[in-house]
Amino acid sequence: MGFDDIVGNGRARSLLRMALRRGRVPSSLLFGGPRGVGKRATARVLAQALNCGRLSDDACGECESCRLIAGRNHPDIQEIEIPAGKSGVSIEQAREIKSLAYLRPMMGRRRVFIVDEAEEMSEEAAHSLLKVLEEPPLFTHIVLVSDQPVLLLPTIRSRCQVLSFLPVSDEDVERALRDRGVEGERARLLALVVHGDLERALEANGNAVEAQRDQAWVLFRALTREGDPSGLLRRFAFGRRKEVAEDLTRMLELLLAFGRDASLLAEKGDPRFLLNPDRSNEIRECAAVLGPEGALRVVGALHRAAAAMDRMANTGLLAAVLSARWKSAAAES
Repeated sequence: MGFDDIVGNGRARSLLRMALRRGRVPSSLLFGGPRGVGKRATARVLAQALNCGRLSDDACGECESCRLIAGRNHPDIQEIEIPAGKSGVSIEQAREIKSLAYLRPMMGRRRVFIVDEAEEMSEEAAHSLLKVLEEPPLFTHIVLVSDQPVLLLPTIRSRCQVLSFLPVSDEDVERALRDRGVEGERARLLALVVHGDLERALEANGNAVEAQRDQAWVLFRALTREGDPSGLLRRFAFGRRKEVAEDLTRMLELLLAFGRDASLLAEKGDPRFLLNPDRSNEIRECAAVLGPEGALRVVGALHRAAAAMDRMANTGLLAAVLSARWKSAAAES
C-alpha cells in the first residue's frame, strides 16, 4: 500500500510526500481528525516510506522493509495500542518508547512509533513522553493518532506538527465500496450513512452499519408511539466510556438522518433529497403521524442530545434523558 491507495485526504498525503522528498519529515507528528478517515493507515504508509528500499517519497509495498511493516513485523516500527483491560496508553508503554527512541534502528533507516488513540493516554504517560517529543533523535519519528486531539495535553500538542484529517467525501466512500464489490445502491446508501467514516463502511462490507441503522429505525419508530425506546437505550448504560460514547454518537447521527427525512416529507419536500431513500414509504408514514411541527420537535430533541454528548460524562444518564425528551416530543405531536 502506498499513499495513492489511501482514500480521501489528498492534502495531508501531498504534504507528507513533499516532506519526504525534501527530507524534512517532522520527528513528532499528530494526526488528528474523525474516526475512520485513514489516519492510522497513513501513519503506517509514512513509516514504510521512511524505510522503503525503492522509493524516496512513497512506499513501494514490495521491498522487504515495506512488507515487514505491513505485516507488523519490522523491528524498528512499533504500533502502540491500548492494552486489554486498560483505559489508555500506559506509563509502561511510554517508558518503553523513551527507552527505544534513542537506540539506532536495527534494520531500517528510521525508527517509527505510531501511538493510536493518543487522546486516551494517561496524564502520567503523557508527561513521560514530553522530553522525547520535544527533542527526539534525528532517526526517530513519533506519530500520535487521535480522533479527538483537543483532549490531548496542550504541552503534547505544542510539541507536535499537527496534520488535520477530514471526513472522506460520500463520493469517495461510495467509489471505494464499489471497488471492493459492493453493489451500486447499497454502496450509495452506506456512503450516506457513515458520514465520511470509510473504515466503518468497510467493516464486513457495512453489515455492522446496516444492523445499527435497523436498530436506529426501531428507536425512531418509538417516537411515533409505536414502541418504547428504553430497552435499546439500556445498552448505553454500561461499558467502556469511549466505546459507548462512539456507539451512542453514531446512533444519534442515524436518528437525525431519519428525523431530517421525516421533516422533509412532512413539509412535502423533494424525496430525491432523502438520506434514507430505501425507507421512504415507512418514513412517510412516520411523517404523517408527527406532522411538520412534531418532526421539527423530534429533530430539535436529537440535536440537543447530540450537543449534550460533549458535556455529559455519564452516557447511561444521557440515554435516559434522551428517552424522556423523545417521549415528550412525540407526545406533543
